Amino acid sequence: MYRTVIFDLDGTLLDTIADLAAAGNHVCRECGWAERTTEEFKSMVGHGMLNLVSQFSPPDAQSPERLAETLRRFNAYYRAHSMDLTRPFPGIPEMLSRLKADGVQMAVYSNKPDEFTTALMERFYPGIFAWVQGKKEGIPVKPDPTGLRGILAALGADAAKTLYVGDSATDIRTGHNAGLTVCAVTWGYRPRPSLEAAAPEIMADSAAELENAVRRNGEPETVSNS
Repeated sequence: MYRTVIFDLDGTLLDTIADLAAAGNHVCRECGWAERTTEEFKSMVGHGMLNLVSQFSPPDAQSPERLAETLRRFNAYYRAHSMDLTRPFPGIPEMLSRLKADGVQMAVYSNKPDEFTTALMERFYPGIFAWVQGKKEGIPVKPDPTGLRGILAALGADAAKTLYVGDSATDIRTGHNAGLTVCAVTWGYRPRPSLEAAAPEIMADSAAELENAVRRNGEPETVSNS
């Protein structure tokens, strides 16, 4: 069994896309810009909030000053509405509770601002994680491994016994950049081929498959002869 598991947030632990899309489209309406579909927002998330607002902003609103104002508007709305439609993915709460009961040390590492990451974990998964970290000033966003390495050090985790779990090629690269084994989950916001192209060691199509991967720690499943 892996002794430490570090999870991405959006698209991995929580289905947050409806609230992120609502915040983005609120800003678009305020600014008189074209709104985007939820599917379009799925392709935008995962690289930090500044990158997100840049992607839905039109070409004439890309100056640093304008993007900073757009981000301020986005964060103000999202702060008030980040939990309106967000929900855990099926089977995830039960899986996390079982792993914690069995002594697995778990953490969250997200490109979402630390303020929002912490609030969402306190609301949906109180008492589950030994460490929760979002984007902090001075730490580069994923796939840079600096933040992930810092979490490993803070937890005293052995990289050989740690699994990183995420739903995007960015997550896969982050884990690999930190020297970790990576499990890519397919219920998130990226198509399966893009995950396969990034070459994770493990892929999981359900919470049950993810739990099995954690418990096996790379060992083959045993087949009973009875």
